[in-house]
Amino acid sequence: MKKVRITVVRKTCYPDLMEKYENPIEHACDIAEGAVFIANGWQRPDGLCESA
Repeated sequence: MKKVRITVVRKTCYPDLMEKYENPIEHACDIAEGAVFIANGWQRPDGLCESA
């Protein structure tokens, strides 16, 4: 499997879509803009929240 680099470019929040499509959560994610994650193929890297 190839490794994939994921860079956080922007954080947004769409309460209307979260209410419609996700389980209600008060605080979705703590990732910071500029953070970089390396994924091994399809696996979600450690520290990358599920809602990202």
